[in-house]
Amino acid sequence: EIITYLQELPKEDIDLRIKNVTCTLDEDIKKTKEALKENGIVIIPDLIPENLINKLSQDINEIKKKIRLFISTGESFKEEKNVLFQQKESKIKGYSLLASHHKTVVNVRCDQDAGMIDIFNIDKWYSTFGDILLPFYKHKNINEIIHDQNKPLKIKNLNLYLNEGVIKTRGFHVDAYYKQLKGFIYLDDCLELNSGPYTYVKKSHLNSPYRNINKKISAGLSKETETPIILRQNIVPALAKKGTLIISDQSGSHRGFPQTPEYCRAVAVMKFD
Repeated sequence: EIITYLQELPKEDIDLRIKNVTCTLDEDIKKTKEALKENGIVIIPDLIPENLINKLSQDINEIKKKIRLFISTGESFKEEKNVLFQQKESKIKGYSLLASHHKTVVNVRCDQDAGMIDIFNIDKWYSTFGDILLPFYKHKNINEIIHDQNKPLKIKNLNLYLNEGVIKTRGFHVDAYYKQLKGFIYLDDCLELNSGPYTYVKKSHLNSPYRNINKKISAGLSKETETPIILRQNIVPALAKKGTLIISDQSGSHRGFPQTPEYCRAVAVMKFD
């Protein structure tokens, strides 16, 4: 129902929603910081020049081929010198263990997000991702935007998310009910809903009746982080060109929008901790 609602929205409406959470890197840092605090999301376009993003294309294509080869074997996991491939978390389970493993871990998801692929610490396998992307994540203005006086945040681990024709995705949910920032950099253009943009419900990270209702509803579910009750007018599909950075508070409601079969999307993800 919500997917249909978004698909039927006029383009002008979607563009306005995106504009209202967009700030440029050279804008007043205080303004951008306040926008993130108020909305739970801020979109920073043109962070990385397209020519630098394009340098990663060959590596991404090689990675996709290696993953397809692994999947075709039907094996649950396979370990190589710098990388561990696994399906259904057959070898390593849980975000913290996946993120802290000494090798890159390629995790092929199942269940609600079947077909999505998470690659933890991609720079341990392909150093070019760290060489190109880490300087931007470490940019002094980005550091100032995410800086928390109570708990200064630092970059944690560089991951790569791959979606290829993932037509069913998990509904709106939170990662946890406490502040948790991530930075998403589009490595492909994501300019229409069919391409599967990151989608966020602005202000849903704040305490509200909606947040409390979702906590009560999801308490009886297998995953206590589902958020089926949301304000539709606050949904923002983050449509943007490659090189765009999206900073998002993961305690707000978010999801990946379903793709149509012909679309693919690569996104670099940094957890700030």
